[in-house]
Amino acid sequence: MVKISDSQKKGLFSSVLDAKSRGENLDRVFEDFAVKTGRAKGSVRNFYYSTLKRAEVDEVLRKKYLGNSTLTANKIVGFSESETDELLEKVLLGVTFGKSVRRAIAEISPDGKTALRNQNKYRNLLRLEKARVERVMQKIFAEYGRCANPFAKKSCQNENLSTLKKEINSLFDKIGQKLKVENESLKEQIKLLKEEKALLVKRLNESEKSPLKEYFDRESTTSIKSNDKP
Repeated sequence: MVKISDSQKKGLFSSVLDAKSRGENLDRVFEDFAVKTGRAKGSVRNFYYSTLKRAEVDEVLRKKYLGNSTLTANKIVGFSESETDELLEKVLLGVTFGKSVRRAIAEISPDGKTALRNQNKYRNLLRLEKARVERVMQKIFAEYGRCANPFAKKSCQNENLSTLKKEINSLFDKIGQKLKVENESLKEQIKLLKEEKALLVKRLNESEKSPLKEYFDRESTTSIKSNDKP
C-alpha cells in the first residue's frame, strides 16, 4: 500500500476544513484523497476519524495535522432496537401502499441529512438483517393483509410499475409545491385587498362629501330597495 506522507495528511485536513466552510459533504474529499494516494475511500475515512479521536488527547498530534482548527470527531448516535423496527415498518408500509422507498423515507425525515441516514440504515438492514426485515413484514401482513417484499426480484412489469410510481410521486411533489406557492400568493393578495379596503373606509369616514362615499351610499341604498321588492 502506498505510504501517505505528512504533507498529504495535512492536505486532507485542510481539504476537510474547506469543505466544511462551504457546507459540502466530506465523502467527496475522502474520495478525491483516495484517488491521489492509492487508498480505498473507506480507509481514508477511517484514518480521518481515528486521527481526530486521537488528537483529542494528543496535543502534539493535534498541532501536527490540525493546527489551530476546531475539528472534532462527532459522536455517532446509532439506532436503538425500537427505532430500527419503527424505521423498517414505516418504510415498508409506505411501499406497500404505493409509495417509492425515497418518498417513504423523505416523509418520515425532518431534513436531508436525516433522510440520508435513514436511507443508509434501511439499505443495510435489507443487506445484513434479513430475519429482522421478514419479522417486520409478517407484522405488517398480520395487520393489513399485505406487505411489499423488498427482496423480490423485479420483473420487467414490476420495473415499469416502479417507474410509474416514481413518476406519480414526483408529480405529487411538484403539485404540492405549486399549490403551496399559489396559496402564499393568494394570501398576499387577500392581505393587500384588506389593506386597500381599510384605507377606503378610512377616507370615506374622513370626508362626508367624498365622491366615493356618495357612490357607496347610493349602491347601498339601491341594494336595500331591490331587496325590499316583493
